[in-house]
Amino acid sequence: MNRILRRVHARANDESGAIIIMAMFLMVVLFGAVAFTIDLSRLFHERQVLQNAVDFGALAGAQELPAQGSTQGAIASAKALQVTLDNAPWIDPATISITFKCVVGDRNGDGAPDLADVPYICGPSTGTWLTDWKTKRGRSQHTCNPYIGDKCNTVSVRTSETVNYIFAPVIGIDQGSTGSVSAASCRGACGAQPNPLDVVMVIDRTGSMTTADLSNAKNAARSVLDFYDSSEHHVGVVALPYGRPTDKCNANDPQLYPQAAASFWSIAPLSSDYDRSDGSLNTSSQIVTAINCLKVSPTITVRVNGVTKTDAGHTNLGDPLDAAREMLQTQGRSDVPDIIIFMTDGEANQPDSLQPCNYLNNKAAIAKAAGQTIYTIAYGVGGARCSRDTSGAFRNAYASTNLAKAATNSIDDVPGGCGINENKDGDNYFCESGSGDLEPVFRQVAAATLGHSRLIEDL
Repeated sequence: MNRILRRVHARANDESGAIIIMAMFLMVVLFGAVAFTIDLSRLFHERQVLQNAVDFGALAGAQELPAQGSTQGAIASAKALQVTLDNAPWIDPATISITFKCVVGDRNGDGAPDLADVPYICGPSTGTWLTDWKTKRGRSQHTCNPYIGDKCNTVSVRTSETVNYIFAPVIGIDQGSTGSVSAASCRGACGAQPNPLDVVMVIDRTGSMTTADLSNAKNAARSVLDFYDSSEHHVGVVALPYGRPTDKCNANDPQLYPQAAASFWSIAPLSSDYDRSDGSLNTSSQIVTAINCLKVSPTITVRVNGVTKTDAGHTNLGDPLDAAREMLQTQGRSDVPDIIIFMTDGEANQPDSLQPCNYLNNKAAIAKAAGQTIYTIAYGVGGARCSRDTSGAFRNAYASTNLAKAATNSIDDVPGGCGINENKDGDNYFCESGSGDLEPVFRQVAAATLGHSRLIEDL
């Protein structure tokens, strides 16, 4: 009996020992699993922190786009790096890669870039890129290098981090990697579904515009229509001098300054039928027809309030801008941003009894107060001055300065000239010297109207 009891006790002791060993083993496994889970959660958290950092960095760098040339590329890159580090200061800067891209649309969905956007939105320093595009969901991306002269509208920030584990080393796992995280931010059109806009273009066809100049302006206006999407962007046209009531193609004798109604200046109302379903220009639409038929105004007699003016000029800039404002307010959509793109080749010299340049500025102030954004384009204005302003802020001021002041939040970098960086400084005043091609600057302005920075998929 005692022998049997001893055997029972021995077996019980053996089983208790086995259970204790098994329990200890399970505790180690459980502790390891908990430790690994805690460290893995920390790894995922660090990855999200890194993602936020590169998102902020890319958005900040995009504020300096488009970048073209070493100086602009370095500024955009430095801004992206600094903001990334501000949000994740423990990262080794050497692990952060900052690159640039050119992003355009694939508006017709054919799986290829809309090469008409190159190089106006972005593109190589010379020629065009025919291969190596990546296209997905309405956007096409190409690598871009501002340091060799490429014009780049997208900045990409990429990094990764090795995280030292706290608990997992007890099971032999010391570190984990977040993997590569990246963000790309584009400034401008970027090929995305565009934001809706109501836009009025103001086109100068005064006598100082040659036939070639007006042809350039008309081609530029058509290129803006080709750039915009009529399903989202409604566009109208105003011309100066104002048109004949039954023949808007030709200018009327400007004898009603400043009493002419806004309808006198309107050439085409806000339109949404200027492109076809395949994205090509609808040449039979009212706005395209109106642009095509514009003619340079002949030598005409200027009569102001019934008084004939000799050698008075007929460049009234204030009233056509005001007509654009009224078109936007009466025909525009209530929940859509209002844009005025205003092009002229000279200084304001009418209404000469009302300080013409100051008159333009006052009309621009009214439009801005109404929430409208104004872009101005000085076309071969050069050293022209506001010679008919006999008093006030623009007395004998440069016409370029007057046009920059009329634009929203803008400065004339080179008064009396056209600075080489004027169209790259990020404000709303643009210029084109001499009688050059206006299409690039018009398309650049159109891109700027869509111009907030946004995160996009990094292909």
